[in-house]
Amino acid sequence: MPPTPETSPPLTRVRELPAGDKITGFYLLTKLETRPKKDGVPFAIFHLQDASARIEAKMWEGFEKLAATAKPGDVLKVEATVDHYRDVPGLVISRVRLATPEEAPDRRAFLPHSALPAAEASAQLDTLIASLQNPHLKALIETVFGDADFRRAFLEAPGGKLWHHAALGGLAEHTVKLAQVADGICAHYPALNRDLLVTGALLHDVGKVMEYTTDAAIDYSVEGRLLGHIVQGTLLVESKLSGMADFPEEARRQVLHLILSHQGDPTMSSPVKPMTPEALVLHFLDEIDSKLDAFARVRAATPEGQEFSDYVKLMERFFYLKSIEPAAAEDS
Repeated sequence: MPPTPETSPPLTRVRELPAGDKITGFYLLTKLETRPKKDGVPFAIFHLQDASARIEAKMWEGFEKLAATAKPGDVLKVEATVDHYRDVPGLVISRVRLATPEEAPDRRAFLPHSALPAAEASAQLDTLIASLQNPHLKALIETVFGDADFRRAFLEAPGGKLWHHAALGGLAEHTVKLAQVADGICAHYPALNRDLLVTGALLHDVGKVMEYTTDAAIDYSVEGRLLGHIVQGTLLVESKLSGMADFPEEARRQVLHLILSHQGDPTMSSPVKPMTPEALVLHFLDEIDSKLDAFARVRAATPEGQEFSDYVKLMERFFYLKSIEPAAAEDS
């Protein structure tokens, strides 16, 4: 049965509904644009979002008044029909209006959230900090994450806009997982400086706290777009180091190098390439965690039973999603 009015069906479910089904719900507006049809008459495209997905919705007429007042971050009440154009699911809006303050949920309810709760992420972060044996590196990490306002913002921040860990709390999820994997890999490669690598994992993306804003949707802040998280993170850590008079200069250089080089090379926004064993490992571990999270997101967005995902432009490939069959249990 089609969803009943007022239930705000998740957009992931809406995308799976057959063409012609009608839906009514509240969604977050992230972008509104008008374009001309072939005859020159304009139509509107609403970019809608909830915590599960994004979708485009077209409106052919009657949108002019709303288009003049609506802005990204507004919550809209939408009545629409499911449409599929070239196998891409979308909506055709019949009626739309701004939600009233009484009926509109908080905007953050429309943003995706990490599966790792903030309290658990914070506890895992504390465990990692406590495990550091180098007193200088430990003092640096405690200085950064001991700032209550910064820690709160860190635990709420997304790890990306669209690609990987693009959810509230995604930055903390990515960071603690990366530090835990970094800790584990050092048991197999004892030549690595374990405390240095874990410190780099904890600090490599701290600039993302300032890079993104979640006022309307996950998007770049002004400084985030102008400077980028690598520069912002380096400036933050350098400002903390400047207040630590006894911090060793060699450790300072290597910590900053880990942040500056973690994305690999200038084509990926790192001003320098990794030049130490710890920097090499951090870069590749960051690639693994980000790519696997992105793969999971693509898998979740692909209809059940479909062997290949849609073409993933950022990775220039399709993802093959079929699993091997589990081994059959032997007869007893």
